[in-house]
Amino acid sequence: MSEASWYYALNGSRQGPFTIDQMKEFVASSAIHLETKVWAGDGEWVSLRDTELADSVSRPSGPPPLAASDIDNRFVWGLVGVQLAGGVLEYFLGVSVWWAFLAFNIGLCVFDERRLKAAGHAAPESWSVVIVPVYLWKRASILGQKKNYFYGWIAAFIVSILLGLAGGDSAIEDAACPIVTDIIHKQLYQSSSCVAVTIDDEPKSGFYRATALLDNGNELNITIQKKGENIYVQIPRQ
Repeated sequence: MSEASWYYALNGSRQGPFTIDQMKEFVASSAIHLETKVWAGDGEWVSLRDTELADSVSRPSGPPPLAASDIDNRFVWGLVGVQLAGGVLEYFLGVSVWWAFLAFNIGLCVFDERRLKAAGHAAPESWSVVIVPVYLWKRASILGQKKNYFYGWIAAFIVSILLGLAGGDSAIEDAACPIVTDIIHKQLYQSSSCVAVTIDDEPKSGFYRATALLDNGNELNITIQKKGENIYVQIPRQ
């Protein structure tokens, strides 16, 4: 086929039309490769490896890539564990450390990318290591593996978000309790002390309605406002 009827996909757009000789030049210069989606003038878009252009690709002199079942998946499952560990840590610390775990995620993706190439496989685009779910999805697609580690990471991410939110509320409750005690002693002239604070709801961001349990068994309805690192408590008229 000499007429210019070939197209190839690049970054979500169609490039072409080109003649088959031009396409072979692209293959020779590595502008396109076996996994590039192409259209030969009719039918559906297919991988270049499924067309006559595949014969233009130089064959490696070394051994073939390892089978997908022999690929080491420890790093990608480690991503799932890191995500869960981040949520647990944020829950107990009551502070956000997402930046540290983002760095861990990227580092594990980079190590995994190198292992894939060492096993003779193409790896997802380098930029995808900073968007972990994209990397995991592309990795599974390239290797023809089930996407269990992708779904595992998504589930771990959701759990970590929930744990982080719960940990943030817990930190606010812990910080508010001694403030309630101070208000009771200094402003209400009572000897009771706060035992625990429970956030009831958050009408708007950074503003909470809560209940303070006192050591005499009574409860106080309070409001809490968080501004930056500062916590402010008010005890409305009961």
